[in-house]
Amino acid sequence: MSFIEVWVRPLLWLSVKMANSIGKMRYRVKVERATNTRDAGGGLAQSFGSVATIYANIKPKNANSTYRQGMLQEKVTHEITIRYMKNIDTNSKITFGTRSFAINGIINVDERDRFLTLLCEEGIAI
Repeated sequence: MSFIEVWVRPLLWLSVKMANSIGKMRYRVKVERATNTRDAGGGLAQSFGSVATIYANIKPKNANSTYRQGMLQEKVTHEITIRYMKNIDTNSKITFGTRSFAINGIINVDERDRFLTLLCEEGIAI
């Protein structure tokens, strides 16, 4: 082994292992959960209550536009990485400032209960 291989290999391994590091979670977001309440007419009204305020990493993944029924519909998908939490599901949403992300799927990274990757769509009502 050369001198460069001895120093570069551990650094490459470290960069792969640190892909979900806490240092990359720089966006302060709110996790909100939907609750149904009865209104005066007997119907159900859905409102969102804050569950937690946490740090996350938000990465845009895909954006596309389609023209359907005379309207332009845009779909923007994001991948949001957060620390593991038990009380989050696909009925929850993530709010970052004025932006809202509907959670479509949840991946427990490496099944180690350390990080969750949330597959989200921006601006979609739940």
